[in-house]
Parts: sequence; C-alpha cells; structure tokens
Amino acid sequence: MDLETARHRIRKLDERILACAAERIELAREVAAIKLAEDLPTVDYRQERRVLDRGRSMAGESGLNPEIAEHILSTLMAASVTVQEAQRLRFSATGKGKAAIVVGGAGRMGRWMVDFLRAQEFRVAVLDPRCPEGFDRRVEAQLTEAELVVSAAPPRRTAEIYLGWCGNPPAGIVCDMASIKTPLVEAIRALQARDVRVASFHPLFGPATSVLRGSDVVVCDTGDLEAENFVSALFAPTSARLVRVGLDEHDRLMADMLTLAHAATLAFAGARLEGEARRIDLHSTTDRALERLAATAVRESPEVYFEIQADNPYSAGAVRRLARALERLRELVEGRDAEGFASWMAAAAKRLPLESGS
Repeated sequence: MDLETARHRIRKLDERILACAAERIELAREVAAIKLAEDLPTVDYRQERRVLDRGRSMAGESGLNPEIAEHILSTLMAASVTVQEAQRLRFSATGKGKAAIVVGGAGRMGRWMVDFLRAQEFRVAVLDPRCPEGFDRRVEAQLTEAELVVSAAPPRRTAEIYLGWCGNPPAGIVCDMASIKTPLVEAIRALQARDVRVASFHPLFGPATSVLRGSDVVVCDTGDLEAENFVSALFAPTSARLVRVGLDEHDRLMADMLTLAHAATLAFAGARLEGEARRIDLHSTTDRALERLAATAVRESPEVYFEIQADNPYSAGAVRRLARALERLRELVEGRDAEGFASWMAAAAKRLPLESGS
C-alpha cells in the first residue's frame, strides 16, 4: 500500500481505539455506582494487578510490547479512577445543606479546596483579599453561621486570622491545610480555649492533582476528635490515604518529606543553571527526570516554598544533612575512593527500595 493509504488505516484505527477508551471510561461510571451501593473502595489494587497482568499476556500473544500495553492500561485505569472519585464525591453529598468558607480561596490550593468542597455539595464562599471588598464583607458576616471554615492562607497569616477570631469565633469547625504547623499551634490552642472545634490537615499534593490515588493526606491530632473525624470524612469518598500524626510531630516529619526534597530539587535547579549542557540542549535519562521535577518545583509558590524552609524549626537540620551528604560525595570522588563510593550507594539502596519511588 502507499503512504496515504497506510495513514488512512492508522487514522481509522485511532478512531476505534479512542471510541473504545471512551466506552471503557463510561463503564467506570457504572462501576462507581455499583461500588458505592456495595460499600466497596474506589481502588482495588488486586484487580488493577490482574488487569495489567492480563494486558501484558494478551500483548505478548499479539506481538505487542507488554510495556506498551501496561502503559496504555495504566493510563485508562487512572482515568477510570478519576471518574469514579468524581462520582463518589457527588453521591456522598457530605456537604449537602451545609455552608463552608475557604479563607484564601483565591490561591491555587484554595481554589482546589473550593472545587473539592463544591463537589460534595457544600455551599462554598471565598474569603480572600483578592476578591472584591464588598464580597469579602458579606462572607465575613457568615463566619458565625458556616458549618466549616477552611484556611488555605499561609501558616503565619492563618495564625493571625485565628487570633483575630478569638473575640467573635466561628460557630462551625475550623481547620487549616498548612504545610507547616509550628506557627499555628498557639493560635489553635487560643481558639480551642474559646470552645471552637479545630482540626488541622495537610494534603501532600499540589493544586494540579485531579485524582487522589496514591496521595497522602496528613490529619493532625489537635485533641478534638470530632473535628478530626469531620475532616477525615471529607476525604473518605476518595482514594487518598489518611495518615494521623501528632500536631507537634508534623513539622519534624515534614523536614524530611518536604524540606529535604525541596532543598535538593531547588539546589539541582540552581546548579543546572550554571551547566554547559543547556547551551547545546543535551539530556540524559536521569537529567530529564530531575529537570522535569525541578521545572515543576520552581513554578510553585515561592512564598509557600520559603515558609517550608524557613518556618519549620526542623528544616535547618535537614538542610545540614543534605550539605553533609554532598560533602561526603565530594570527598569520595576527589579521594578516588571507589570502594567507599560503592558502599555509600549500597547503603542508600537498602534505605531506598525501588517501590518507594512509585
């Protein structure tokens, strides 16, 4: 056949593939309804493994690279989970008949929270200086009526807001979604002294996240189980994993989880700017992976990233460990210590099993 005929056949095959993908995702809506009726979780990891294994087997029989089959099916399953989560959120109607206010709701994570709550049928209002002033005044008057008030403002600003509310506190459950908790502890206790129900949580994902499969949400122990359970119930219809930690323990954990990761990524970005490879656009596999990660990081909020580094009392220790690791690497390489270098990598391999990077 000639080139145009071959391309025509490919186009027809693409149409069939996309039509089948659309049909598969539509069936996911039916699956969501069945799972909800039978009180089954959105994600069934055993079933996913069976689907992938079956796909790899079928690919081998058809002469298709099994890796390609697994990639296609993984993408389709992720799309199905997205649809099922949206269905489950809508059917759960956790917020039906309830009012919620998102402080800082004009920011990126604030907007994510607004959409998340609206998907659960909360009546959501936004209190943010970036909104029209008159709208802010009307919303502020609702603080004594709303069942839920979520602060998506930066930690220090949230603490100031909490202390300002002590004179006329909100009636509903108050919670923050800050990535650093130390600046908030005193303000949280001040609200609790006024009999306000206060929770604190931390979604360990960014505002671009549409499906929470594989994502962790930290729920901090503020000493108010009712408020904590209310916040946990918001995420119950999703495939996110809820992890409870002490309020005073949170920042110590985040020094490794966020401070260290961000510092390493930002340091790579800074060092990469000085490299020669960019001049002629060279890349390796590792470089591409790190560059993609760094490119995402440097487009996040500088204010939030700075607070993670500067306001966490455990951050300095994490950054010092990073500096020591770089110094040790320099010593091994400049000392031509191949055996020590190999031992160093082997120790890291034991600490970092492959599945931890999934």
